Amino acid sequence: TVFATTQIAAQTTSGAGGAAGAGAATKAAVGSIWEVEVPAAAAGVALLAMLHGGSGGAKFSASQASSATATSATAAATQAAAANSAVSSAVTALQSAATAAGVGSNARVTAAVAAATSAATVAAQAATAAAAAASDLAAASLVPIVGVVNAGRTICAAANSCTQAEVLALNYKAADTSKLAAETSLYAIKLANDLKAVILSLAPNAVVAAATASLTTAQTAATEAQTAANKAITDYQAAAAALGTTGTVISASTGTTGTSGTSGTTGTR
Repeated sequence: TVFATTQIAAQTTSGAGGAAGAGAATKAAVGSIWEVEVPAAAAGVALLAMLHGGSGGAKFSASQASSATATSATAAATQAAAANSAVSSAVTALQSAATAAGVGSNARVTAAVAAATSAATVAAQAATAAAAAASDLAAASLVPIVGVVNAGRTICAAANSCTQAEVLALNYKAADTSKLAAETSLYAIKLANDLKAVILSLAPNAVVAAATASLTTAQTAATEAQTAANKAITDYQAAAAALGTTGTVISASTGTTGTSGTSGTTGTR
């Protein structure tokens, strides 16, 4: 910019004065620009350096970490939803198998059906909550401006930004709800398998192949949801560190049967 402006100033000043005039004008222009434009340019460079380092760098790191949490939490919610769909198909198939085997009205079967159905409903709610939490965090991790509302939900108090505390809370919620989604899916699978066991204990020849296939699909998806949820927990811890804190500890999800969860919760157990 300095050199281009110098040339323009020299040409404008020289006019019809020829080469000598141009040389003098160039010298004058250089002196003027060097005194005014270069310090301004240096100030601009300093500003850019400040934005990309120091506090600006910390914000960028926190944003990247938040984005990672959102990605992992989204994966967990997606896999949990897939598992829940397969569980529902399995329960429906098992009900049909029980009826065909003549044990559909048995008290043990009906109780097991009710339990598995209820668990599947809770798991579906948990997956929905996890997906929403991940979406909110993804919106809050945008730099430099995020919206106060995401999908109709207020996620930050200010109109165009989120505080560090708000971002940390959104990270926590995304990680925690993703864990809950995975574990409630695993629990629903457990109860569906319990239903299958009850049916087979009463009618050993009951045809449960379709249900078994669905449960295998569900187990694979739920296991992947659990892995993604545990990564979301790790990513949340990284985001907390980038924000200069440790955050609330969330234990990793373990085991293969999950937990029952609580119907209607939105991030707490």
